[in-house]
Amino acid sequence: MKTRKILALVMAIALLAVSMTVVAAAEDEVPTSPFTIYYQPSKLAYTDAETFAPNGLVLSDGSKQVSYETDYQYFTFSVELEQQLTIYMSEVEVFYKGQSCGFIAINVSHHGGEITPVNHHTHGQICEGCGVICKNEEHSVPFWVPNGDAGLLTSETETGTCSVCGDKVSRYIEGTATYTTIFASSEILISLLSLVSMIVQAFALI
Repeated sequence: MKTRKILALVMAIALLAVSMTVVAAAEDEVPTSPFTIYYQPSKLAYTDAETFAPNGLVLSDGSKQVSYETDYQYFTFSVELEQQLTIYMSEVEVFYKGQSCGFIAINVSHHGGEITPVNHHTHGQICEGCGVICKNEEHSVPFWVPNGDAGLLTSETETGTCSVCGDKVSRYIEGTATYTTIFASSEILISLLSLVSMIVQAFALI
């Protein structure tokens, strides 16, 4: 008798849990509208410093059309119209009188702002939308000035100013090391090695 009571209690709890799950799922489910997207909004490409603009959006149920311009009070969206977009947003869901009408695909890119050096080779734009450096490009140097600092094994450097970000940039001038200049010709190198060999042999005979 006691076992039956326990089983009955367990079954009652399980049924209650299932019922609550079904109710919660029903509450979360958004009803589908007979209206679907007939005309896309005029603007589909954005930067992350902008907000979604539904102007031009038209819905249709097959016999009737409604536009955002004339019935805007019945339209809502998965993003607030005052909410700044992010580059991670790729679609906006449309609701008419609380019912889902479908999705609008959008493209959100960075909004370029101040240009700043990133490293010795590139500069980038600081995005005004999210504040990160969003676009890297190589420095653009119109004029290079040699520094006259070539060494025995080190090539000379030259310095210039990037015309885009104003950063000072340096690079090596290939083939300007003293070692490279003297021994660039293989014939000269072979001749010097032969001379060294002759001198060593001469000392060996003494």
